[in-house]
Amino acid sequence: MADSLEFTWVIDISNDFAWLTEHSKEILQQYSGKWIAVLDGQVIGVGDTATEAAKQADGKHLNSNYILEAVDPEPERI
Repeated sequence: MADSLEFTWVIDISNDFAWLTEHSKEILQQYSGKWIAVLDGQVIGVGDTATEAAKQADGKHLNSNYILEAVDPEPERI
């Protein structure tokens, strides 16, 4: 049985994935070719690499459960 803290984290991360989907066009326009860190529906870190985005996010939100996402400049590419 999962504790309430773990369950809350799953909901939070699900909300961030939903936010990424809902705002995909704006995200692609603004961050194409970059990595972004997302927390609570906000971009909290940006970089050319996942490490850069994570360092920026950690500077603002240390020990937070943010999402790291690559913003592919060619989203239809497989």
